[in-house]
Amino acid sequence: MSRPRSFDSQAVVDAAMQAFWIGGVGSTSVDDLLQATGLSRSSLYNSFGNREGLMQAATERYAQQQSAAIQRLFQGRSLEQALSALLMEAATTNYDGRGCLLVNAVAELHGTCGQGLDAVREALARVAATLEAAMRSAAPQRDDCEQLCVATMAAIAGLRTLQRAELPLELRRQAAQRLAQGLLGS
Repeated sequence: MSRPRSFDSQAVVDAAMQAFWIGGVGSTSVDDLLQATGLSRSSLYNSFGNREGLMQAATERYAQQQSAAIQRLFQGRSLEQALSALLMEAATTNYDGRGCLLVNAVAELHGTCGQGLDAVREALARVAATLEAAMRSAAPQRDDCEQLCVATMAAIAGLRTLQRAELPLELRRQAAQRLAQGLLGS
């Protein structure tokens, strides 16, 4: 009979998410994760299989948080209002200089293969699916929501990258406004 878990799985995943976000998904070691989560090595491996299993749980948690934020942002708004707000948020909120975990991870893991990159791709796909569904709900008459979603994801990645490059805030705000206008064809 196995021993019951003596830790809060969600708190561990949240701590691991922060560790990956700060240290990078490719650079954060098992020892870094043990320190961040307070887990023993055996607990990490027994609960998550390996480092990549914990990374998958952490990127999934991040995708859940981003999806919930998208749903809140679209609630009660037109597509135009929500898209403008989403891009402005991407231009002005940089999570204490960390940027977007998934955008950072794609840049870091590009050219690699394996469970880590697959987890990041899956998390991005979940966020994109949430965004596309929100767009369809806000503007059911549009037949280009899939393309609009992909273009919006690209715009967000660009704005997050400009933040990490420390482009002045006012220029990022102007970029967000122009991107929203361009995406909506106005």
